[in-house]
Amino acid sequence: MADTAELAIVHATTASASWLTDPTVFAANRKPAHSSHRYVIGETSEPKQSLDGEWKVRIEQARNVDVESAPFAAVDFEDGDFGAIEVPGHLQMAGYLKNKYVNIQYPWDGHEDPQAPNIPENNHVAIYRRRFALDAQLARTLENDGTVSLTFHGAATAIYVWLDGTFVGYGEDGFTPSEFDVTEALRNGNGNAADSPEAEHTLTVACYEYSSASWLEDQDFWRLHGLFRTVELAAQPHTHVETVQLEADYTAADTAGTADTAELNAALTLRNPADAMTIESTLRDGDGNVVWESTQACNGEIALNSGKMTNIAPWSAESPTLYTLTVRVVGHDGAIIETVTQKIGFRTFRIENGIMTLNGKRIVFKGRGPPRIRREARPRDHPRGHAFRRGLLQAAQHQRHPHLPLPQPGVLVRPVRRVRSVSDRRDEYGDARHVGGKQCRAS
Repeated sequence: MADTAELAIVHATTASASWLTDPTVFAANRKPAHSSHRYVIGETSEPKQSLDGEWKVRIEQARNVDVESAPFAAVDFEDGDFGAIEVPGHLQMAGYLKNKYVNIQYPWDGHEDPQAPNIPENNHVAIYRRRFALDAQLARTLENDGTVSLTFHGAATAIYVWLDGTFVGYGEDGFTPSEFDVTEALRNGNGNAADSPEAEHTLTVACYEYSSASWLEDQDFWRLHGLFRTVELAAQPHTHVETVQLEADYTAADTAGTADTAELNAALTLRNPADAMTIESTLRDGDGNVVWESTQACNGEIALNSGKMTNIAPWSAESPTLYTLTVRVVGHDGAIIETVTQKIGFRTFRIENGIMTLNGKRIVFKGRGPPRIRREARPRDHPRGHAFRRGLLQAAQHQRHPHLPLPQPGVLVRPVRRVRSVSDRRDEYGDARHVGGKQCRAS
């Protein structure tokens, strides 16, 4: 059996329909996960371009979609008969697919009987298309030997992606961002000036309703599909901070006369570090005062350590004090290549002698439960007796079910039971679903 690390993400120049039913393939050409830290190019240039808004879409059956030749991904493909849809959004909410709700059943139960990891033949595919031009900052980054990535922050259930007819990648893990490097696709796109702001590009996505991953979704929820979170482009300079890992510890003094201390440790991973000279790091408080700073030579792995710092205000829910860490990547010519900014709160959580503590102090959970009735206020001891009991039950029941209107005076509210019901489990064929061997008719 192959090593699971080799099966995690495949690399391919063309799409394969077999990935849909291959449980060992959940992504193709997808970039490895990294931290979602905020950065700008230089000192102020925003590196992202949103592709949210109106897209074109058409629903097809999977049997009619050929992802390997992908004629629908061609730049000159005729999409005049496509409908419109807002991204992010669900196909069901836009009226392109019917709503489906099941609990422990699969949506195809009672109609088809595929054996895992195979998928039902009645499998809808939404063909999305959108044309766009690169923002000036992203085009400039490409000219300066930078890169551009395309990220789908949420898609269900499986997506194949093409840019200007070039296959970009595939992803199933739809509730995790799928990020693809589209640098070469942009440069080789429409004409010689594909990376200029005026060049128009065509993005195509085939979004499948079912894949082998659908077998993992056997739970109580509405089955919704489509590009349901933001789609965006992001530019990175040639030398780029890929990942930032921070640890901000706070140590409370354990003896009288000693000071509380805080310590910041950070690990940075850089791409193409040889093209930068130094890394400048600065920690500031909420008033902009410098608390700590350092400068070191640039390399692929950077370790930052502030040492023990005093006069640092700790973070807590009651006093959420934050500091700002700024990391600048400086080039050999002294120019700022990239600036990373991250808010930091210093705190330490421990369980000491069975007691949860934050920054050396016991945590007190503050909440509110049902009102307690004192002995002298019990219904049988009250002069109004039964009427008083009704009022107490009304108050308690309304607190438990606040979405219900307040009852009329003197009217006792009956408890609300949570009932598992089949409100309408008819599918796109209009047939009633079969649940547990019995047919469930909609009321």
